[in-house]
Amino acid sequence: MGFATKKSKRWEFGQLKWTFLSILLFVPPIHPLVMMSQASKSKVRSWYALAWILLFIQFGLFYSFYYFAGAMSSGMLATVCGYIASYIAGNGLLLSQSKDYLQRIELSEVRQLSWVNNIAHQRRLELAQAEVETPQSFVTKLMFYKKEIQNRNLQAHIEKIVRLFHLLEQRDIMEAEKFLVRHGTVVNVLREYYDLQQTRLNNAITLESKNKLETVLVQASSAIELDVTNLIKYRLLDVSAESDVYIQTLKNKKLLND
Repeated sequence: MGFATKKSKRWEFGQLKWTFLSILLFVPPIHPLVMMSQASKSKVRSWYALAWILLFIQFGLFYSFYYFAGAMSSGMLATVCGYIASYIAGNGLLLSQSKDYLQRIELSEVRQLSWVNNIAHQRRLELAQAEVETPQSFVTKLMFYKKEIQNRNLQAHIEKIVRLFHLLEQRDIMEAEKFLVRHGTVVNVLREYYDLQQTRLNNAITLESKNKLETVLVQASSAIELDVTNLIKYRLLDVSAESDVYIQTLKNKKLLND
């Protein structure tokens, strides 16, 4: 398990290889391009805008180097200081957003991402929403709780629910939306468990409450598995019936031998 995701540390280092390369490369500065690439992959608008700002700053610094070239003036000294400050700030920003970037990339392996304005605002908004879930907000919340809840049994069941939901969503988006209506309470159960965990209280009352919530989630996981299995079963029956009608039609038109 990595420091920011459930993936391996090797996977995380692989995703951040350009961040580390940007730190190593003092010249030329590539941190604006790295940030732009990460913003595009993780679909975060604020990072994208910041990357353009950093890129324009670099263009300004390059022009300043050209303008003051050949003389060690106060302007050249200010340019050098600006370049160093830009290098430190740019790579510092890359490091500070690396955790969120890794989590967004991990989420992208489960479902297709949509553009968000800001990571922190998006997370607060999705976790606080009491209205009907959307497929992306549902998966985002589950992935958040999978990362934050320190219970391996619950983590395994959360992963199972995400996998089943993703399977259902791939087959029938309308059924996936109905799924959210039937099983959206899972998020509330996880939220309650997470809140209890955050209290860091280990008395009998909190332990009993956490055990009860864990039992509810385990039962919900089994119910969801049965629900998805039945939906797939009915879908296969429909396909089978449709296939039989199709074969009979071909036979009636003498396009297929009996």
